[in-house]
Amino acid sequence: MRAFWLSALLLISMPSWAILPFTATPAEQAMCKARVYSRLDHSDRKNAVHMHHYCDGLRFIDRAYASMKNKREMGYYLGKSIAGFDYVLSATQEDYAMRGEVHVGKARALKLMGRNAEAAAEYHKALRYKFDSPDVFIAVADFYKESGNKTKALETVTEGLKINPQSNGLKRRYTELGGKLPYPEAVDKNTLAKESKVEDKPDDKIGDEQSPKEAESEVAKADKPTTQSEVAPQLDPPKIGSPKNPYCRFCPD
Repeated sequence: MRAFWLSALLLISMPSWAILPFTATPAEQAMCKARVYSRLDHSDRKNAVHMHHYCDGLRFIDRAYASMKNKREMGYYLGKSIAGFDYVLSATQEDYAMRGEVHVGKARALKLMGRNAEAAAEYHKALRYKFDSPDVFIAVADFYKESGNKTKALETVTEGLKINPQSNGLKRRYTELGGKLPYPEAVDKNTLAKESKVEDKPDDKIGDEQSPKEAESEVAKADKPTTQSEVAPQLDPPKIGSPKNPYCRFCPD
């Protein structure tokens, strides 16, 4: 009986949240093999050697989704996820082919944390590497739509359809956002590939897209509370009464 009560006390004293061990589960190992390791170019060992941290970022995002009812646990996993993505971005070369999807992963984690301006910047960085990815255009467009900027969302979908005219996801969003048929005319991907070459300056504009700093600025403005000087001036109420009491219809003179 004494052992029973000791066990009960230990259970009561445990925190209301409990994280899984850092080591990948068998399901997570299978996911990493399919989404990361099977796609690595092992001749580029200088970059590929760091991609197990990308795997960590992906699996901790999945854990965060599974623990959305526990904000503390979810925050812990998202922090670990972003740390994994940041490690890859700091350790790999600028021209590494998989950097674009690492930025997408980081953007997803930041969005789940409510850090929308930073998420927007990461999505735009991803477009520098994955200029022809419909998934990235969809993610950017959905971000703008959820932020209340449907005009920018439609612009993003329109640009995406020019490069990916067969994307059903982009087509659906185009019509939902008020785009007019026919769909935008397709452009030559080979030409765009030359124009989208990654440059040394990380904040350069990407075609007609905003730079990461501009994306952060735009969202920051949208989130900024309206100040008194920005409030529309209030007009005086109409004079409806007598000359001595112009604002009281039934008051005596």
